Amino acid sequence: MTKTAVVIGSGLAGIQVAQQLTDLGVTVHLIEKEPIIGGLATHLGRVFPTGDCALCLDACDELFDGHHRRCQYRSLLTSKKNLKLYTQTEIKLITEADGKFSISIKSYPRYVLLDRCVVCLECINVCDVEIPDEYAIRGGTRKAIYRPISQGVPLAPLIDMDHCTQCGKCVEVCGVDAIDLEEKAKTRTIKADALILATGVEEKMPLKLPGYAYSESEDIITQRELARLIDPAGDTDGQVITSSGNAAAKVTMILCAGSRDLEATEYCSQACCTYSLKHANMLRDKEIDVTICYMDLRVQKTSYHYLDLARKKGVKLLRGKPDRVVLRDGKPTTIVEDTQTQQRMEIESDLVVLASPLSPLASQSEVLADFLGEYGFASRVVKDGRVYACGTATGPEDIPTSIAEANAIALRVYADLEGGR
Repeated sequence: MTKTAVVIGSGLAGIQVAQQLTDLGVTVHLIEKEPIIGGLATHLGRVFPTGDCALCLDACDELFDGHHRRCQYRSLLTSKKNLKLYTQTEIKLITEADGKFSISIKSYPRYVLLDRCVVCLECINVCDVEIPDEYAIRGGTRKAIYRPISQGVPLAPLIDMDHCTQCGKCVEVCGVDAIDLEEKAKTRTIKADALILATGVEEKMPLKLPGYAYSESEDIITQRELARLIDPAGDTDGQVITSSGNAAAKVTMILCAGSRDLEATEYCSQACCTYSLKHANMLRDKEIDVTICYMDLRVQKTSYHYLDLARKKGVKLLRGKPDRVVLRDGKPTTIVEDTQTQQRMEIESDLVVLASPLSPLASQSEVLADFLGEYGFASRVVKDGRVYACGTATGPEDIPTSIAEANAIALRVYADLEGGR
């Protein structure tokens, strides 16, 4: 009898474990709460260690030497017969009986029927409603009917009913009757032999983090927000500009902004040093002056070339955790002591970029609470032979590690379902 698994979360680890299990003959239900798959990676541009698009990484040894590419969005994820993708879907209840899980889910309406839409995008063209785009940093907008990102899967648009006027223009222009403004939410229960948490992380916004003035200036941003600025597909076309629209000439980065801090987030977020160095190198390619303030640099061996490259490109590495960031004449100024020279410094910049902690998304779900451990992360094997976790659901880590771990968990799940060890 065919075994069934439910994967919760369709970030890069969730996509990978789902694809590996389906290739092994397991029927997989992939549950995603957002309108598109990809997780945090959809906000990123180029990623380490290969410098590829964040959605173009495969799980194999060659990934680590940069010789292999595979776009996750071209991997036929939605065409596999034994894989069912549910977007805009929440887990409502998980029960266990007679060796199986019963997982109750609720799928919210997209108002665009996936089995009919041909992605002509005429509906977007005729929409008159414009609102701020969640993926934009410098004032970009989107329509009430929209696609979060152009290559997002599913490719079909969705309607934001909080802003839709229901004028009917999108209905009229759709030649395949794919728009249903009366679509309702659907609930269903899935029976499964195994459950895999691939719920991922989010960047913790430093709104309440004292000392860094994040909420006081649009020129104090996070690393994820910097990634959107650098991305050529972003609202600034890759131009790194300030809130006033001027090109940034000087950037200060602050590592561990809220991480490794007993008053904020105690743990290290693992990947922050590396993606900060990656962004610093990309800024230097644009001839932008970059200073990185750090306590110590924790860069994995597979990404150590980013540190070497940063030094060669002239990135200033200042050992010391800033005391605070203040605004002077509208510009952010970082006050820090260089612990190597014991000099107090005040660094004026066009932008200050904070490397904020990576926070577990699973901790926001009461339904998953029993599967979680310290800080809201899960063990790789939560219940022996029953519940598993992979990727950043188990703790902060970089993309190559997440994908490799997903590959290993898929094999473990398959072996357990088939009775082997």
